[in-house]
Amino acid sequence: MNPLDEEWMMQITMGIDELRLLYDHVCYSIEVWPGAPRRPYEEQEYLIFLKARLFAMIMEYNLEH
Repeated sequence: MNPLDEEWMMQITMGIDELRLLYDHVCYSIEVWPGAPRRPYEEQEYLIFLKARLFAMIMEYNLEH
């Protein structure tokens, strides 16, 4: 399942410091993820997907500022 295929969507506005903090937390969550079957495998896939998206946002900021 692709997370972008969902019907309901939302937007959030945050500054670069908040974005970097969120990225760090997602990286930490990947590091300490306990694995399946304790947690659903899809959770790890989504965390990896989210990490890449957040990283892209940070890099875009770095290029523009």
